[in-house]
Amino acid sequence: MRSLLASVAALALTGALASAVPSASASPGGPAAEQLVRVSVPDAAAARRLAALDLDLTEATGPGWADVVLHAPSDAAVLRAAGYTWRVRVADLGATRAQDRAYAAGTARSPLPSGRTSYRTLDDYESEMSALARRHPDRVRRFTLPERTLEGRPVHGIEIGHRVGARDGRPVFLMVGLHHAREWPSGEMTMEFGYDLLRGDRRDRAVTRLLDTTRVVLVPVVNPDGFDASRGGALENKRKNCRVADGRDAPPPLCTRPENAQLGVDVNRNYGFGWGGTGSSTNVRASDYHGAGPFSEPESRNIRDLVTSRQVTTLITNHTYGGTILRPYFSKAEGDTPDETAYKALSDRMSAQNGYTGMRSGDDYETTGETNDWSYYATRGLGYTFEFGRESFHPAFESLIGEYYGSGPTAGKGARGAFLVALGNAASRDAHSVIRGRAPGGATLTISKSFTLWTSPAPGTGRPLPVPTRLTSTMRVPPSGRFVWDVNPSVRPESPFTPEGQHPVTGLVKESWTLTCTPHGHGHGSTVKVQVDRGGRADLDLRRCR
Repeated sequence: MRSLLASVAALALTGALASAVPSASASPGGPAAEQLVRVSVPDAAAARRLAALDLDLTEATGPGWADVVLHAPSDAAVLRAAGYTWRVRVADLGATRAQDRAYAAGTARSPLPSGRTSYRTLDDYESEMSALARRHPDRVRRFTLPERTLEGRPVHGIEIGHRVGARDGRPVFLMVGLHHAREWPSGEMTMEFGYDLLRGDRRDRAVTRLLDTTRVVLVPVVNPDGFDASRGGALENKRKNCRVADGRDAPPPLCTRPENAQLGVDVNRNYGFGWGGTGSSTNVRASDYHGAGPFSEPESRNIRDLVTSRQVTTLITNHTYGGTILRPYFSKAEGDTPDETAYKALSDRMSAQNGYTGMRSGDDYETTGETNDWSYYATRGLGYTFEFGRESFHPAFESLIGEYYGSGPTAGKGARGAFLVALGNAASRDAHSVIRGRAPGGATLTISKSFTLWTSPAPGTGRPLPVPTRLTSTMRVPPSGRFVWDVNPSVRPESPFTPEGQHPVTGLVKESWTLTCTPHGHGHGSTVKVQVDRGGRADLDLRRCR
């Protein structure tokens, strides 16, 4: 659920009133189909009352207004009884499917890198990832994340790069989509970027260099259960996963039964750092229900395990809609991160490609338990949320072409250009750290560290909960005995969430990596402490590791 207070503050500063946004009540009988409406929110009190109604608030707000999905006439009745007025922006959220069918029928191949002419289904994602791995075995590796979903599905991703099977020390660029089931373009953008990189390899010098110096990891569908329910048509505007009851799996068809349509956990409110605070709900039917506890959901645990086992120096999580590129802080009480200068500089460079507004998320809407907040405070890798489009969660498929390649002033750039800028940042050794040196060829190097992050004060107890965190990744020393390892800084941002509560901080914790060298075959190995900061280098001589 979006916090509206930032928008209300902007309204007060400009002296605007609710009348600045045209409003009209829905018809007396309420909507006959799922609708997207813009609700008039004249002041802070109205914003708080709207949030408390536990309706399906979107990620789109502005001075004096908030977009809300009305799933049934009963939702309109709730708004009306609470005294709100609104105007209908999309009278039938399902109507664009007819437009999509007409486009697909009349178009042999779209300009997108894959040539697709329609939104993918879950089966499409699965078959295409498998096909890419078979077609490019030296450049694409398909992998399975550790946990199955509540409906028993595996979650897959692909890794793209030259020498993709090597256990080397290249930095990782991670992009994920479909945390939220109805945000179909978020998976499409993720998948199309993979096709684009493979098509550009050995044709585009910049792409070729990036695939030689980084690893690109793509998880297009974080939440396959929810996405299948949405894309399959049973619950087209479902947002959350398929959790029907906390602590229990949800074998089909529980998720898609009408009485369970509003149940589920918002996976992007379930990450451990700051979990349970502003911009999330304890109501199981709310669109931003945060779950029974931090990392209670297999989908968030999968991304946690992926990030903590690799050196993800830059991360993008794709969403819809809003036309923004969001960075921490996600709640104002956190304050600026110690890396705000670097965060904003990269945001500005990406925004120049797609014309989106780059901002700290908390300046637009406050949330806690988000992917990027957690990943930054756990790893110090820079992470961003892209909110694609400006109209609805899954607009007409044809609109994705302009989003991907840009249009008007951003023609030839768009999401593609922004993604390449982010990938370049992942590769840049000025943006992360490097450990290099000499060790016996074939030895395994492991770096790790453990620490505790904290949630917001937990519902019911009022006390923050500990979130034990361990980062561990490995590489193999090449036969030459000389290694270079691109890693995130060991120096970690101080957490604004503590056992005592929440407070703004801008400091750094001077931690070290523990690096262990294990020789190939038998041997004693060795362990050293290594402290590196952003842009820093550490030179090691581990030749006694035998």
